[in-house]
Amino acid sequence: MTLLHDASTVPTQTPSPAASVTPRLVPASIGRPGRVQTVHVSCPAWCVLDHLDERVVAVEDISHRGQVDHVEVPTMGDDLYSVFEVYSQLFSDPISEDPRMREASVVVTDGSNDAYLTPDMADVFADSLVAFAEQVRVLARTARGA
Repeated sequence: MTLLHDASTVPTQTPSPAASVTPRLVPASIGRPGRVQTVHVSCPAWCVLDHLDERVVAVEDISHRGQVDHVEVPTMGDDLYSVFEVYSQLFSDPISEDPRMREASVVVTDGSNDAYLTPDMADVFADSLVAFAEQVRVLARTARGA
């Protein structure tokens, strides 16, 4: 697995705890074409969606998404093709029936399947990725020496 960036230059999102929990009121477009209204909704500071530009039919259809990060797995012989791409971002659905989805969570997706992780689940997953990355490095060193 290769990151799109050298690990030493990967920018990290380090919002202050106050910024990540302090919502702001933002305008949002609500309604069907011809009957659109602008309302103000509470939006977490980490949300990058433009709720005014991305119209939804009802207030309960509004969700929040953070900046997308991703990693690709390339393949030999085709510099333009990645075998896998995996994306992650913050997510919340304030009106979800599942109370865990109302809070900020981490969604990891390959574009067709989404895994929604609590912060604790995301930490465990990240630890697994670090261990996996170390094993890939061991395999690379072994392949170089073979």
